[in-house]
Amino acid sequence: MTKKLRATLFRYCEQHGRPLALIVTVVFACFAPLADGTFWNQPDFEILFEAGMLAHQPLAMFGHLGTYFSQPLLQIAFLGEYALFGLNYTPYIVVNLAIHALNACLVYLLVNMLFFRPRMALLAALMFAVGVGSYGKALLSVVQLEVLLLAFFHLLVLYVFIRNDFRAEGRVRSPYFLFGLALYVLAGLTKASTLSLLGCLLAYKVFFFSHRRGRPILSTDLIAFLVLGLLFQIGQARFGYQGPTVLVTDAGPVSYTLLSIKNVFRYLALMIMPMQESSLLSAAGPLVQTVYELRRFFYPVLMLGIVSFSFFGFVFGSRPLRFFIAWTYIVLIPFSGMAADGGWLNLKHLYLASLGFCVVLSAAALGTFNLLRVRRWRRLLAFSLPVLYMVWAIALAYRLDARYDAAARSPGTVATRAALERAISDHR
Repeated sequence: MTKKLRATLFRYCEQHGRPLALIVTVVFACFAPLADGTFWNQPDFEILFEAGMLAHQPLAMFGHLGTYFSQPLLQIAFLGEYALFGLNYTPYIVVNLAIHALNACLVYLLVNMLFFRPRMALLAALMFAVGVGSYGKALLSVVQLEVLLLAFFHLLVLYVFIRNDFRAEGRVRSPYFLFGLALYVLAGLTKASTLSLLGCLLAYKVFFFSHRRGRPILSTDLIAFLVLGLLFQIGQARFGYQGPTVLVTDAGPVSYTLLSIKNVFRYLALMIMPMQESSLLSAAGPLVQTVYELRRFFYPVLMLGIVSFSFFGFVFGSRPLRFFIAWTYIVLIPFSGMAADGGWLNLKHLYLASLGFCVVLSAAALGTFNLLRVRRWRRLLAFSLPVLYMVWAIALAYRLDARYDAAARSPGTVATRAALERAISDHR
């Protein structure tokens, strides 16, 4: 390790060590009990079966890409987990929590780099860490490693790309760019992830145009990512998994576009108020049931509020705030093409989008706190909404975990788990 690298690492630890340690501690303090369970999810059984079959022939995975994913690196990750953990559920969830903690740390670094406000970055990262906006769905099963790893590479590539633009003016020969490009190649992103990542890179170039001293938006570094993404998509279309990211409709282009716009706003409403028809809602108390029944009255107001805030945020907000508002829409668009009769949205698609929501909440809370600075105690009320969302997110994650534990004890799941164990044992 060179002296310069040691000095850089020491400076990073000195500047960001305590906030990052706090974020990791919060993740494991809040969600470590969720690892005490057993397998319950059908895709988990499919992933474990694939890993069991390929455990003794790992090179075969490049010709047998599995049933749920098409990224070789993710396949390797699942095979590695299976080799280490077998059919022991707990360490799989611990790995999920560790990657989620890394993602929350990247959120802190990214937000702080763009806003230059460590307190706001820490509050946004803590809300992201406890699941505000995504509500723990991406932590609670083995197969969600895909969502977490794709988000990790998305955040890390974006952070390195922007850092290269800040420090090296976007030069393609800098270590930052080469490292980011290597990560992008290594990740092997899905079509949805590639589109959202490139969209976020382009949004950064647009919203920080003046801050970047007028350098071209369609610069060499961005073109390199675009070409590489196109080449990977061509290869994936030929050799990878052919299923769509989400269920799509057969409607024409106009109907499909209108439906996608509608679903984006449905996702945003679900992120702000996580209530939709499900077995979890059916088992909720009378207060929740009443609020859900009244949704038709306040959902139009909620939608109007989302549109109004987005518009005024773009017009009057700062550059970083505009970027994170755009982020929220960009990362949702690839998952918006559901069938017209699809009444259920998957919370896991909100995992990356929730970053924008957390940034907006933290910016509003700290802005209100600063306005009320002369009010000694009342200024703390500015944090009431973020705290409420944090408590709500943790509580909902535990409710989901309780429902999944019940599903794991059902006769059908127990029989499926026993059949999986027999199939893997027979293959050996």
